[in-house]
Amino acid sequence: MFSKPIFKQTLKSNLKLWLIFTFIMSVLNAVLITVFEPSTISGMADMVKGTPLEHMLQNTTFLGMLAQTFFSLHGVILSLVFIIMTANSLVASQVDRGSMAYLLSTPTKRIVVVRTQAAYLITSIIVMFATVTIVGVASIQIFQGDIDVSISDYLLLNLGLFLLMFATSGISFLFSCVFNLSKNSLALGAGIPLAFFLFQLMAQVSESLEGIKYISLNTLFDTDAILKGDGFMVQFVILAVVGIVLYAIGIRIFQQKDLPL
Repeated sequence: MFSKPIFKQTLKSNLKLWLIFTFIMSVLNAVLITVFEPSTISGMADMVKGTPLEHMLQNTTFLGMLAQTFFSLHGVILSLVFIIMTANSLVASQVDRGSMAYLLSTPTKRIVVVRTQAAYLITSIIVMFATVTIVGVASIQIFQGDIDVSISDYLLLNLGLFLLMFATSGISFLFSCVFNLSKNSLALGAGIPLAFFLFQLMAQVSESLEGIKYISLNTLFDTDAILKGDGFMVQFVILAVVGIVLYAIGIRIFQQKDLPL
């Protein structure tokens, strides 16, 4: 059950935001690929040796550098901001503003509306990462063609980040469906994903804080395991299942809850 008119309207309303974040992520990814020099990264690793940042620059290979920068920091935080803003605007913000009441006054069933909104969020993330991946592969071929780069590993890194963001978007979408006020939706829909990101970052910075990574969903996106080709598929499956379950719960809650219409 899916509404093409609602999907098109949602696409039109959120297109500018999607274009901005997709462009920034694509350009940033391309820049990081373009400027890579093994000597530069080794020099940076020597500079931070003995500091809390030492653990973040242990792998000085090309894909290791990307894993520790774009796939652990820049790509994650930019994706998070886009997901948080979009998920809140799709359901909770519309209920809060009263526009959902107008939408549901039409013959369109409530479950069709919420499924269409979920479909837009998932589709937008898929197309975003597909675009970023294509730009990245093209940049590798153009600017790093003289070094040996495993494109399959690069694609797996992108797939892993997508699955992490898919699961994370499930959190934001769930709370957007649970709450009728944007401030409440954002408190948990943004707070929990950002807390997960910070826990993972803190665990990377300090060995004494390594234990807190196990309370973060982000731990399931293990870039080291991907680059080593060891034991990451189970984590991928878990992220996919978590995302599907969270979306299903969110849709169910919105379908059954009382709305201030």
